[in-house]
Amino acid sequence: MTLNYKENLFDFEKSGIYLISCIKKQKHYIGESNNIGPRLCAHKNKLKRNIHENKELQSDFNEYGEEFFLFQKLLFGNGLDKEKRLKLETIILLTLEPNKRYNVYINWKHKDQTNPFFNKKHSIEARKAQSVCKKGKISAFKGKTQNNEIKKMLSKINSNKTSLERRKPVIIGSIYYESISEASQKTGLNRRLIRERCHDKTRFKNFQWG
Repeated sequence: MTLNYKENLFDFEKSGIYLISCIKKQKHYIGESNNIGPRLCAHKNKLKRNIHENKELQSDFNEYGEEFFLFQKLLFGNGLDKEKRLKLETIILLTLEPNKRYNVYINWKHKDQTNPFFNKKHSIEARKAQSVCKKGKISAFKGKTQNNEIKKMLSKINSNKTSLERRKPVIIGSIYYESISEASQKTGLNRRLIRERCHDKTRFKNFQWG
């Protein structure tokens, strides 16, 4: 049994926060967009063409290859305006150690006052988020919708390598699946077999990473 192709794709009409992760280095790029599907596709296409603006991200992509990168949505929906998306993006970035994030905001995206790190210390809210991330304690702003969203996003970011690989999207034929687990469940194929065929670009061209 298979799912309809359109039903498995990102909803291109929705805004949100997205994540690009290097599984080998456990390093992340966080971004926001009012059209999250095409934005993720644009990042991937630039990386494949070796023209991405973020040089460090491009360098690691060239070194490790697409199979060790994960492209995924963290949060999306019609109610996320740009101001809220930027705020969430900043809070998430500030919970990551500098050596665990690709975002640098120097000479290629945000400048001066539009840079969330420009001429300011971490906000109280951001410092609380950092504390929650590092200590695992309940946040002082528990109960707020935003905090619940952030906790879910941080949970995805801090998941281990095995979990990241398990959730990596795959495309079999023209069908998009959010993970190997979903593909296995819907197609009846063994997870290991799906993984091996996705890695074999010569014999199984209809199996590929999403």
